[in-house]
Amino acid sequence: MIVHKESQLILKTMHKTTVFYTRVCILLSFVFWPIIFFLIFLRKNRDKEKTLEKVRILILPQLTRIGDIVCTTPIFRAIKEKYPNSHIAVLSSLNAYEIIKNNPRIDEILIIEDWKDNFLGFFRKIQESRFDWGISLSGTAFSSVLFFYGLIPNRLKITRERRPLAEVFSDWMCGITEKYVTLSYLPIFYLKMLRYLEIYSSEDKKEVFCHLGLEDRVDTFLKSKQVSPEDRILGISLTAGNRIKEWGDEKFELLSREIHKNYGMKIVFIGSPREKKRIDSLLENLGGSGAFLSAVGFSIEELPNLMKRFSYFISVDTGPMHIAHALGVPLVDILGPVNSIELTPTGRGVVVVKSPSNIPSTIFAFREELSQDLTRKSMDAITVGQVVEAFHRLFRRVEGSAHKGVIV
Repeated sequence: MIVHKESQLILKTMHKTTVFYTRVCILLSFVFWPIIFFLIFLRKNRDKEKTLEKVRILILPQLTRIGDIVCTTPIFRAIKEKYPNSHIAVLSSLNAYEIIKNNPRIDEILIIEDWKDNFLGFFRKIQESRFDWGISLSGTAFSSVLFFYGLIPNRLKITRERRPLAEVFSDWMCGITEKYVTLSYLPIFYLKMLRYLEIYSSEDKKEVFCHLGLEDRVDTFLKSKQVSPEDRILGISLTAGNRIKEWGDEKFELLSREIHKNYGMKIVFIGSPREKKRIDSLLENLGGSGAFLSAVGFSIEELPNLMKRFSYFISVDTGPMHIAHALGVPLVDILGPVNSIELTPTGRGVVVVKSPSNIPSTIFAFREELSQDLTRKSMDAITVGQVVEAFHRLFRRVEGSAHKGVIV
């Protein structure tokens, strides 16, 4: 996954500060709740003539995980299709902001790092924005506190099993809670939450929008690598936000050789500057052929412009995989230990490679990892031959007719 290192450091520091402020606010709320509820009542009463047509909504997705944020994009579309004049604001981290900044469905993005030294000012900002609805897709205690002290009249949050005590003690701050049952497909679950706004949509297609002004960078890069518009390109992502989910560079090397031998495709490896040495070493092992290329250094905002040029994409289960799915790039998802229901891509042009059935899933959307040993065992059990066969199957089906995603 491509991340901004500085943003990560800020977020780690902010997390400690946020936890402290959240706990203080929860304690204070048990004293001042009559006043806050009264202020919320006044605001709601003042705006009682306001219709949903111009509703102002603050949405809190997972702040840092790019794949999770891409999976929330169907709700932005659903809201705007129902209420074109609504105002959608999204809270995001600086890193994830780049993947939604060009989304025309979103009217405002609040970057959490901008408020790292002024959380009380952030609460005032929310109050002054006069949001009608707050929707928390993360279910955190912080989101409950932010909605409550931000005087948002309608507060909706997801709740989950095995959550921290701070979430349990702050649930009452949200007037509406929606319990997430593990092994539910999250994009559809998010859409169902919109029924409280009289929105009933099941269109779960994810969206990622490219910045047209960045096309020149991609064109220049491809020309410099002697890639013509007629060339078929296979994109590969070696890395994952969680290292334990990675498949292994040696396996990707063997996979790349096999696919190039059978299909003659150009193979482009994407990654952040931190992966440069790793990808350079892989290319050296592949023999320095012009068929194997490094695309290290493309920002998250630039990445969709590059990835939409890919004919196919192979990745472990991580953010770029969801970007490829949103762009409609046929892909092989090396799922491994990740639960195959909650966020796994479905639909046309998708083949999901899972570990053997006797190894249980260990990674879920809202649970801590069950066992690192099992997670590693799950990834190690996926063979190069298995992924090669998955790609063969994907190629045959994409080149033929439309098909549903399959699990192998």
